[in-house]
Amino acid sequence: MVRIFTLVWMLLCATAVDAQTGRVALIIANSAYVGGAPALPNPVADGRLIAASLKAVGFADVELVANADRLTMERAIRSFAAKAERADVAMVYFAGHGIEHNGENYLIPVDAALANDRDLDIEAVKLSTVTAMVEGARRMRIIILDACRTPPAGLRRSAASRNIGRGLAPVEPSGDSLVVYSAKAGTVAADGSGANSPFATALARRIVEPGREINLLFRQVRDDVLSMTKREQEPFTYGSLSSEQFYFTPPRLAGQPADLETETWLQCREARSPAPCQAYSRDFPKGRFAALARSRVLDLATVQPVIAAPSLPAQPLFSGLGMQLRVVSDGDHIEVMSVARTSLAYGELLPGDRITAVNGRVTSRSVAIGEQLGRIGEGLPTQLSIRRGAANLTIILRQQRGGV
Repeated sequence: MVRIFTLVWMLLCATAVDAQTGRVALIIANSAYVGGAPALPNPVADGRLIAASLKAVGFADVELVANADRLTMERAIRSFAAKAERADVAMVYFAGHGIEHNGENYLIPVDAALANDRDLDIEAVKLSTVTAMVEGARRMRIIILDACRTPPAGLRRSAASRNIGRGLAPVEPSGDSLVVYSAKAGTVAADGSGANSPFATALARRIVEPGREINLLFRQVRDDVLSMTKREQEPFTYGSLSSEQFYFTPPRLAGQPADLETETWLQCREARSPAPCQAYSRDFPKGRFAALARSRVLDLATVQPVIAAPSLPAQPLFSGLGMQLRVVSDGDHIEVMSVARTSLAYGELLPGDRITAVNGRVTSRSVAIGEQLGRIGEGLPTQLSIRRGAANLTIILRQQRGGV
């Protein structure tokens, strides 16, 4: 009995230690520049978004430092170095101004007074310092820079200086390390027109997707940003990793269904209107993806709404069978707005799903929703064809004995 108790206690302790030290992250987000560099609209919001994503996928320690002066940046990096030595994976994300000078990359604190390029060594933090401080992580080091922006106006070049470049210079990290730029060397990154930069938006989205091996993940982030910026901004990844796979979110096991919260978040992520994200926030106000859902609502608010065709009158919102449904404004599909826990469809249909056919009959905006769904709840199986994000699914609703 003593042996069994000791073994269980050791396993519990090992699990607790792993949860505390397995994956750690430091996020520095500088927007409110006061030392001469222009203020930036998005970095603090981007930092919060990335922090929420990392917490959602189980990073044990995520520290967010906003609008940091040089002393604050140095203290945060020094403190994080001690955490990295006890961790398997250490990640640093910096959003703000970054400058390349004579082949050296610098991260700019909010109070940096940069009258001359010679001031960089005194006023800024070298990227090489950051990479050195996270070398203690046992398995992997990840440094992500959404900092490839135009040098501050008025920064003078000294006579001995070769260059003050646009963007950042390429790097060659050693060991199992990756350095990711939001825009490839020598180019600059966009803040975008939404609440977050294109790069932060794409990265936060991909981090929480199950089964995205890290190399594939950053290739997909690259493609996302190219698409969002009309191919004007191309992220780039430097470094190489071993053959050991790494996932921010592990793959889902074969046959393992996603939990309802994750499914609801996926609908929010793929939505073209705020309704699915608002449904997530209502049902999971303290959920893993709550901050991401709020950010997604803000992004969708900047998208021009689709205007319904005036040739056909809009159908009223349908409430019945424990659901709220409506005909979408840009077609004939029926969109699921909400599903009550007492509904036959609870756990099968999710907010944001679009019903495209009922028992093989294509849905139509010219037929009342209640008439099209009439067989549901009559005791007979009902086959629904639905569109969930980019996927087309078939769901069979069956009346449960004793059910509603």
